[in-house]
Amino acid sequence: MRIATRRFAATVPLALALLFTPGCDKGPEQLRDADAQYRALIERKVPPRDTAWDAVIAALDAVPKDSKARPEADRRLAAIRTLRGDLPPRPLATPGATGAGTSEADRKRAACEALARKLGATQDEKAREPVQKALAECHAELTRLEAHGHPPGEQGHEHGGEPGATHGSGSGAHDAGR
Repeated sequence: MRIATRRFAATVPLALALLFTPGCDKGPEQLRDADAQYRALIERKVPPRDTAWDAVIAALDAVPKDSKARPEADRRLAAIRTLRGDLPPRPLATPGATGAGTSEADRKRAACEALARKLGATQDEKAREPVQKALAECHAELTRLEAHGHPPGEQGHEHGGEPGATHGSGSGAHDAGR
């Protein structure tokens, strides 16, 4: 009887440890809750800078550091914080060249690129309006320059023959058999 009591006394703490150990990590449950909030905001198309994302960030931050769900929480936090950061200005025009030997269209392309960069870096909506207008005018001028600026060989008369001459003038070689 003593041996059975000792075995029972030794197995009780082990059984209790096994029973409660899986329930100690609350991280996966917290990650699931944060994921539900995350998906709801995505479905509603809430922008990352909206304050509604603060609750998701707090829920992901609450996942314990020693939880097996923490690496996934850290990945999601990094993604959200990246999207909430400042966006770099983006070029909105085709890059152009400047300097000696460049065409007028290349210089205009460079001017449009500079305006596009300025527009990309401008945050204030009122300050963006004149830059947008100037960029639209620049693009219109660039389109005009590109439409009228032909490299050698594109005018037609340089493809062989005299300017204004037509090919196949109907000189009678084909008409002789009629």
